[in-house]
Amino acid sequence: MKKFLTLSSIFLLLLFSINTITAVAQVNQSKRFKEGFYSMNDLGLLENVSYKVENVSNYNGFLVVFDSEQKIQQAISLEPHSTKHPLKTIRNTDRVVILGQGELIFSY
Repeated sequence: MKKFLTLSSIFLLLLFSINTITAVAQVNQSKRFKEGFYSMNDLGLLENVSYKVENVSNYNGFLVVFDSEQKIQQAISLEPHSTKHPLKTIRNTDRVVILGQGELIFSY
């Protein structure tokens, strides 16, 4: 009986230790976006949240936000290593265009 309990305990210990899953959360990892056309999903932004944008590169950048009717909602010229500039709230139907060689980061 002792052998059975000992073997069962060892077996269960090995069984639970083999199936461990390590979860790692990435907190505040900011992505850099270069020249291109982006949707809200591409940028990983949420609708109706106030975001800020900054240029973290050595080059100028230019950001334009278009609504669903292709009307310009906001345009910002970003100098190299700029401070954070507030953006108007962006909707899911809006499109963001980044021009220039700058690399932009969005934060809230």
